[in-house]
Amino acid sequence: MVGVLLLEVARMIREIFLQQNAYHDVDSYCPITRQHALLSSIKRYSDLAYRALEGGTALATIGAARSRDLLAKCRFEKDFEPELKKVLALMDQEFSAMGK
Repeated sequence: MVGVLLLEVARMIREIFLQQNAYHDVDSYCPITRQHALLSSIKRYSDLAYRALEGGTALATIGAARSRDLLAKCRFEKDFEPELKKVLALMDQEFSAMGK
C-alpha cells in the first residue's frame, strides 16, 4: 500500500508541479513563489496521506480526497493564493475527518 501511495504522490508531482501548459494564460509561466506553494502543498498532502495510511485508513479513502483533485485544478486559477488556501483548509478537514 505504501508503494501505491508513493506512486500517487509521484504522479501529483509530475502532473501538478512539473507539467505546464504553454497555451494556458496562467499556466504558461509559473513564478517561483507559486512553484514553492504547489510543491509545499503536495508535500503536505503526502505527509497527511502517509500518516492516515499508517493509522489504518484505507488507500481508497485517501485517494478519494476531493482536495487532491482541487489542488490540481487550482494551479490554473488567476487568483491562486486564495484558492490554494481553500484547498489546503479542505485537505486538513478531510484528513482530520479520517481521524488521522
